[in-house]
Amino acid sequence: MKCTEVYTRICEDLDQDITSPECRMIREHLASCSDCQAYLDSLKKTVGLYRAVPTPRLPRTIHTRLFKVLAALESERRPSSTGRRRPSR
Repeated sequence: MKCTEVYTRICEDLDQDITSPECRMIREHLASCSDCQAYLDSLKKTVGLYRAVPTPRLPRTIHTRLFKVLAALESERRPSSTGRRRPSR
């Protein structure tokens, strides 16, 4: 397996069974490639930092306004009773 394949697949295959043939090939490559080991380490640290940051909370007034705008946009996209879509802005 080449480094470019590892870079592409390492994120794509995160939800796969860790015993899958694909994951075994990635692990074998990582065992012998310091560049890909560094890449994986960087990804792990990035995910760890992301998880450590608290989720920001929107003030209730902004939350309410946001959902009103989203609902209005969604209603504009729904087909009218004639079966035609409403024009976008």
